[in-house]
Amino acid sequence: MNILNKVKQGMLDSTKAIKEISSDVTELTKLKIALSKDLTRIEELYYDLGKKMYALFEKDPHIEVDEEVSSSLIEIKATLERTKEYQLKIESLKGIIKCEQCGYEVDENDKYCSNCGNKLKLLILEKINEEAVNFEEADENKEVEHTAVDDIEKKPE
Repeated sequence: MNILNKVKQGMLDSTKAIKEISSDVTELTKLKIALSKDLTRIEELYYDLGKKMYALFEKDPHIEVDEEVSSSLIEIKATLERTKEYQLKIESLKGIIKCEQCGYEVDENDKYCSNCGNKLKLLILEKINEEAVNFEEADENKEVEHTAVDDIEKKPE
């Protein structure tokens, strides 16, 4: 029976060791998860802080900040403007027109947004731009005609 007691004691010792190892692994896993969550939260806070700082900069472009922060804010502004241009060009190429007020997709023939009722200025601006191009082309043709008339008038008879 002495052997049986030794086997029993060995099993108890092994069980204790496994419990300790398992407990350590569980604790390690919990700590890694908590660390990961906190690091993710810090990144979210940095992002929120940056957005808040940029919002302050938009309200007052002359806000007093150090040179590095100022250059970052200016770069963010320029990048946001470029991304808006890219989005508008992509939408234009796809034939998508959106309301400037609510962002709702509207038909190109609509004069008002069916979602918020806003008058669609973008379409008006496009028509104005088309008319300006047509007007410039007409002016160029008139200048050519005008110079031809001037040449005829300047010829001695």
